[in-house]
Amino acid sequence: MAAFGTSQRVVERALDPLIADARVVARPGAGLRIAEQPVEAEAVYSADCLILYRASESRLAQRLLIELVKRLRRGGYRVKMKGFIDEADAEEHLERQGRFRCCLLQTNFEVVSVRFLARIMHCTDALVIDGVSVTGIDADIIGTNWREALSVGYRMLQDRGHTRIGFLTSAHDARQIAMARREFLLLSGWEGPAPHPRLHTVPALPGSYQLADLVRALPDPEAGGDATTALIVWGLVEGNLLDAALRQRGLRSGEDVSVLILGSVDVASEHVSRFDVVGNSDAEKLDWFEAVVTARLEGEGGLPCSHYLPIYTQVNGSIQRLDATLP
Repeated sequence: MAAFGTSQRVVERALDPLIADARVVARPGAGLRIAEQPVEAEAVYSADCLILYRASESRLAQRLLIELVKRLRRGGYRVKMKGFIDEADAEEHLERQGRFRCCLLQTNFEVVSVRFLARIMHCTDALVIDGVSVTGIDADIIGTNWREALSVGYRMLQDRGHTRIGFLTSAHDARQIAMARREFLLLSGWEGPAPHPRLHTVPALPGSYQLADLVRALPDPEAGGDATTALIVWGLVEGNLLDAALRQRGLRSGEDVSVLILGSVDVASEHVSRFDVVGNSDAEKLDWFEAVVTARLEGEGGLPCSHYLPIYTQVNGSIQRLDATLP
């Protein structure tokens, strides 16, 4: 009152809301004192982003992660990477770590258990998954709908007059792979129960095919009869391997057989700039990962959702986005 030249009533009115909010404590005979403020425990993060990736032979998948790490670090974020053989290996690593603002999980089509996802969510604020095999959970999913790509490629070949179209893919049970096989059966009008004669499956994950797998799927020039005239290949990472298979069969691509690759239109090593391609843009995929992960690190982006990459076609070196003419 003396310092501000005012009355006791004015001072009491000023202190009343502070006392009501427990910011000032009033005790009879002891006067007034400032209340001790609770110390908010800040989350301690061992890094901003943890990248968990299952070891695979896909150099494309590894290259994407390496470039993403470079971009995030240029943005000032702390990033850790951990490759794992199986879920037990990854969980052992998580036990030794602290908490992360965001985790990016790359599984390369392998099965992911609910328990493993729960373990990851226990130590991260946000989860981003490479590939749309896992959907419908509170994580951001980024990937390509390969059923859509297969349908586009199949119809492209039909428009060129092909009726005997083959499909080479993995025999794995991953959702994306299994649904693509079912889509091929639907497109070709095959009702079974006998196996489709032009559906060729490889007992390996995409990216792990051998020369013999490609040779078996290509038509045999000496067999004659109802031979395959066009082949769709999904899971090839080295176009030179397909070139070698064609030479071994004595076939000329585009003349004796039409070959169409499901993959990335801007990754020349897959299609060696000779085979037609239907699929995504690898550069665009990287941009999406950077944008979504950065948004989660900054606490932005709204609710988690699935992000499907646009489908492109590349024919004789001309790239066209399929919805480019849509409003």
